[in-house]
Amino acid sequence: MRILCITSGKGGVGKTTMAINLGIAIANAGRRVLLMDGDLGLANLNVLLGIVPKLTIHDVVHGRKTLPQIIISTPYGVDLIAGGSGMAELADLTAMERQRVMRGLELLDGYDFLMIDTGAGIGENIVRFILASDETVIVTTPHPTSLTDAYGVIKTILSQQPSTQLKLLVNCVNTPADAQRVAASLSRVTDTFMHSTLECIGYVPVDMRIEKSILMQKPHLILNPNAPSAKLIHEIAHRLLTSAPLTQDKHANKIEFFLKKLVGCST
Repeated sequence: MRILCITSGKGGVGKTTMAINLGIAIANAGRRVLLMDGDLGLANLNVLLGIVPKLTIHDVVHGRKTLPQIIISTPYGVDLIAGGSGMAELADLTAMERQRVMRGLELLDGYDFLMIDTGAGIGENIVRFILASDETVIVTTPHPTSLTDAYGVIKTILSQQPSTQLKLLVNCVNTPADAQRVAASLSRVTDTFMHSTLECIGYVPVDMRIEKSILMQKPHLILNPNAPSAKLIHEIAHRLLTSAPLTQDKHANKIEFFLKKLVGCST
């Protein structure tokens, strides 16, 4: 199983929308995909999917269900683990609550991809998600504040773990040249100051159909499969599928490692 984080330096850049649509594109390529709300105190994924979950991570913490039991099958070919509003930080879980989450680890299998939609920024839990994952896609836009915050994420992650595989997705661009400019700018500072490489895996143009899909709570790839922006998302998914992570030899126990880090247990 490949564990892939979708993150951003600031909110409002389309991170959750990209996570959903990339997940659907990867599923359309024949892979089994599990989407997870990495901001477990909120419920972004299920809102944009138009799903009201009967079960969330709350039910695992409180011992009512195991992780596999709260997985939701969606109409779009991907499965979902929903977050919940108002949940305490994972670091504050008691030993018993941690154990409840851990019990279902050995049953959480059968997927090719676990895709985590993290919160925005560089909070402790977000960094933990990224460092425990195989690879991370940073979503940014050409807006200067978005670029500044994206670089903040890159700097924070690479200063703690220089080998982290970071990929860039530039969203809401007006022209391909805008995307190239953004990628070149971030890659230049990463190469110069962090001595690491940032791989740009593609861009998505400004498209009002994407905005309408958000308001309709339906995935863009489902509503507008032939739109140029949808085709570009499929191309990005293809690049992810054809680029094997460097941590491939750890895949056998990667999900266990990730979830242990998630609930604050030692590995």
